[in-house]
Amino acid sequence: MIHEFTVSNFLSVGEEAVIDLRIRGTAPDLNSFRHSGAKPSLRLPTAIVLMGPNGSGKTTMLTALVRALQIASARLGDSTAIESVIPFMSAKTRRIPTRFCLVTEEDWLAPGDAPQVFRYIVEIDHGVRSVDGFESLADRSVSVRSEKLFHFPRGRPRRLLDRGSASTSIYTAPEFGLRAQDDRLKAVRPDSSAISTLNELNVELAGRIAERFRSYLHSTNLDPRGSLNEAVLGSMSEVAPELIRRVGRDIHCADLGIRGMELRDGNTGRTFWFEHEGVDAPIPLGLESHGTQRLLQLLPQIGLALDTAGLAVFDEVDADLHVDLANELIGWFRSRVRNPKGAQLFLTTHNVGLLDDCEKEELFIVEKDSSGSTQIHGAQDVEGLRRDARLYPKYRAGAIGGIPSLG
Repeated sequence: MIHEFTVSNFLSVGEEAVIDLRIRGTAPDLNSFRHSGAKPSLRLPTAIVLMGPNGSGKTTMLTALVRALQIASARLGDSTAIESVIPFMSAKTRRIPTRFCLVTEEDWLAPGDAPQVFRYIVEIDHGVRSVDGFESLADRSVSVRSEKLFHFPRGRPRRLLDRGSASTSIYTAPEFGLRAQDDRLKAVRPDSSAISTLNELNVELAGRIAERFRSYLHSTNLDPRGSLNEAVLGSMSEVAPELIRRVGRDIHCADLGIRGMELRDGNTGRTFWFEHEGVDAPIPLGLESHGTQRLLQLLPQIGLALDTAGLAVFDEVDADLHVDLANELIGWFRSRVRNPKGAQLFLTTHNVGLLDDCEKEELFIVEKDSSGSTQIHGAQDVEGLRRDARLYPKYRAGAIGGIPSLG
């Protein structure tokens, strides 16, 4: 489970913005909170809701999380994720590195044992050039400034990996199984992650890290790997038939007109068809409502995250969905029955109707300051916000922040 995510100097984020999920010890032990496997005294939410005005940076915050995962799990020679890291283009920030920091708990050092807390940090240099007196991102040379991985035995940080610029050596702890002069360390390029490169060169620990991060990218609409088109879903019916059966059942429950879902083989692969009450012939997916099409995208991704104790990251999760359907999907992550393994859902929304089922530890407000930079704060940090108060009227009254306005 993720404990904390921090980003600075990325798109609309200038100064450091933090999503700190650690729940205060004074909060009641609610059923929707989960105890950390690495630190049992610590509790974490499984549903994380980002809300704020249009253009405040909600999507940027989730994109930053996805980008950090992409960088550490990229395939050899794929620098797309690093090249798409754009700084906050102010005179103060555009020449300093972008920094991503993810604190998570995993069993990377001893698979199957109790998880430990890890901190992964990567900083990206932008290589901004001056052209005719103006600083430009064109033809820039993007590179990794630093990359670090720590774990916390007995609560103290211990280095597992420490990599600086291309001209410096890479330190790896014995757990990586590498000698100081191992040729695989020399293969790490300036524009690639050491974790992702060592994974491609069959270093076991790097492989566990990269594969875990890559698996998270199958449950998001902010990465192409998370986009499940009809052909991919059709092939999933062969490797994960129970998951697709659950999807069909849930769509039947959500769309009152659908009696059943079937897959048919065709010239372009397997396609989905739906039987409807009162309709003699099955209807192809392309003629279904936007809501049904949206559910067929979301449900397998959510199912994958729930089945693997994974991570789901969705921008505007409620698009094309009734507020009660969106709320139920979020509720699956809170539920110990639907989510026994502690998967987490990060989402953005503009639908204030979702607030009344939110605990204040689940809600994060995204705004912009006077410099145009994205700021974020948790509702649990708002002084005087009582637990017995409904979040919806508090938000609408401006007591939590993040209220949009025209004029």
